Amino acid sequence: MNPLSDVWGVWGIYTYNSVTGQRVLTSECIENFLLFMPYIILIFWNFEEKIFGKKVYIGKIVLESIKIAFLSSLTIELLQLLLRLGTIQISDLFFNTVGGLVGGIIYFLVNAGIERIRRADI
Repeated sequence: MNPLSDVWGVWGIYTYNSVTGQRVLTSECIENFLLFMPYIILIFWNFEEKIFGKKVYIGKIVLESIKIAFLSSLTIELLQLLLRLGTIQISDLFFNTVGGLVGGIIYFLVNAGIERIRRADI
């Protein structure tokens, strides 16, 4: 298997069969998007003080989630290239990074809601 056979990857929910020419439904982009959402949420949840310090800002969350998701996805793609265990795809890198960004925003919204509840109880 050539790891550079399909570098651009699948950018939508349909792909074309090269033999029959028919459209085939694929969930690859959705899976890559959903893969990194819980990953980023769990990283932020476990290492919040080490990553953000005492105050959590949306700008810092956005930058850190993009950075962590991009570097993690890039590591996975480069390992696929070096170990020849799959194909390196730019679309995977993009959808994983966007999924990580959405996971960071979800983390911020949940964290802000929890802080509001804590302040209301005081």
